[in-house]
Amino acid sequence: MKLAGASHSLTLRVTMVFVLIVALLSAGLGVHLYRSFVAEIERRDDILLLGKLRQIQQLLGNAGTLDIIRERPQYFRDTMSGQENSLVRIVRADGTRLIDVNPHGETLPMPTPVAVDAPAGSGAIHGWTSRDGYPARVVAASARIGQPAQMADITIARVYGDRSAMFAAYRWQIVISVAVSALVAAILASAMLLRGLRPLRAIAAHAALVRPGKLEQQLDARGAPTELLPLIHALNAMLARLQEGYARLSQFSADLAHEFRTPVTNLLGQSQVMLARPRSSGEYEQLVSSNVEELERLSRMIDSMLFLARAQQEEMVLVKQALPVQDEFLRLADFFEGLAEERALALACHGSGEVAAEPQLLRRALGNLLSNAIRHAAPGSTVVLRAQATPQGMELSVSNLGPAIPAEHLPHLFERFYRADPARSDSAASTGLGLAIVTAIMQLHGGSAGVASDAAATTFTLQFPIA
Repeated sequence: MKLAGASHSLTLRVTMVFVLIVALLSAGLGVHLYRSFVAEIERRDDILLLGKLRQIQQLLGNAGTLDIIRERPQYFRDTMSGQENSLVRIVRADGTRLIDVNPHGETLPMPTPVAVDAPAGSGAIHGWTSRDGYPARVVAASARIGQPAQMADITIARVYGDRSAMFAAYRWQIVISVAVSALVAAILASAMLLRGLRPLRAIAAHAALVRPGKLEQQLDARGAPTELLPLIHALNAMLARLQEGYARLSQFSADLAHEFRTPVTNLLGQSQVMLARPRSSGEYEQLVSSNVEELERLSRMIDSMLFLARAQQEEMVLVKQALPVQDEFLRLADFFEGLAEERALALACHGSGEVAAEPQLLRRALGNLLSNAIRHAAPGSTVVLRAQATPQGMELSVSNLGPAIPAEHLPHLFERFYRADPARSDSAASTGLGLAIVTAIMQLHGGSAGVASDAAATTFTLQFPIA
């Protein structure tokens, strides 16, 4: 799937959205201003039309108006119309047309005249469309002519062709303004985004430099936008975790190679020595027995590593049960009784209650701790298995008397292949994965494993959460 290109450009998409917003806002504002402008012009034109009607009504009421109409009709027409698009028609009550100013022969509608003494408002104005397609407005009213007064109907109309052209030009100005605004917005948005995304490009450039062994480089948060600070801190934390994981993986690989090399070297050395000259059947039997021990140790180590690998998979599902702690302690004590007697040790079980755990995993974790305690306990002492309820859940512990573990080793005891003895003198009796397996089991149960050691005793604890 293509991940780069115009269709996936954040700058382009944000610019297009920004331009669309500016165009819509500009168009909306332009439409609002256009409608307000049109409404105001139409209102003013209606006021002028009504003013012209009142003017003619007043002029017709003067003495001698009829004589002026008869003697100088052209003068009256010019005075009354004022513009070519103004239409004036005056008709006496008997139907005689005194004036008919209609240069283009428009067909005027015949609205009901407003009474002579009634004020003509905007409601008396009617609209129609001229024969050229322009909007037009007309109003009619009655008036008195001359002395003695005679009644006549006045019709005043106006065709707004020039106004339509002005509105069209105004609309084009709005369209051009919206287009220019969108273009300027596109340019400014692109420039703004190119500048604003500069820190992201710096992050991308830094990420491109990340290599195994170069994970210590941290992103500089100084001067970064506030919005990017969480991302920078998260990336720095991720790099720190990667660096720690890479260091642990490198150390694990070295320890694994060492742990595998020892039994393999023993197997090769013993076999080569045995094959150097003819041996008796007893000597060959002894060699095979020794090789079997080394192979069993390798097998245990491989099984332990496979278990640790499976334990790290999130899809691993536990089937927990409510297990009586005292029964589990007694089961383990019975299993390890022979090994404890060999070292002149006693086993004691204290406490009661239940713990929610997967039976086999619980027994394996307690078994690892108990075998470790028996191996390091002082001869003639007692190894104690204890259970007690805490506010956090159920705590199981295994304690033994013996030399205290130095404090600098305590934080690392649960690491794979870690031994407090730098010379690894006890490597033949242990794979170095027992406590790491205990930690993995407790993590699967949502709990934790801990250790405390002093001159009095060394105690390993398993904290199970409340079920």
